[in-house]
Amino acid sequence: MRASKLEADYWLKPENLAKAAADAKDGFQHAQQSINPYIQAGKFSPFDNGATLVPGILAVATHGHTPGHTSYLIESQGDKMMVLGDLVHFGAVQFPKPTVAIKFDSDIPAAVKQRQKVVHDAAQGGYWMAAAHLSFPGIGHVRAEGNGYVWLPANYSVPR
Repeated sequence: MRASKLEADYWLKPENLAKAAADAKDGFQHAQQSINPYIQAGKFSPFDNGATLVPGILAVATHGHTPGHTSYLIESQGDKMMVLGDLVHFGAVQFPKPTVAIKFDSDIPAAVKQRQKVVHDAAQGGYWMAAAHLSFPGIGHVRAEGNGYVWLPANYSVPR
């Protein structure tokens, strides 16, 4: 299992769990329950941001949603795709208005700044974006429009 060292340190430190707000403790406990078995089995390998995880996959620091939030830039044969993680939660709102944050962002100004940068870069570069919180198919492009962006999901069809 791989994760940003900064992110792992944040979620796995007992003192962070102890000082977390009551409604945030479950998140820390869930992270510890998910990652600790890998650590105990010697199968956890944290990385520094900016690391090339395997050829063509770069860990990109996009801190703000969480202290060590990471996105992944995938490059192959001249094509690029940025996998956003939790940088965008509500595409219908946050693409047109990338300054909109959510209460789960640990550092709202940093999360907004990172979202604006990543979405701007993808629109300028014309590369793919993907994220778990986007509506199916969760992959597409963005186009600049006014002060925001328009999400252009990938065309999906069922093979026959």
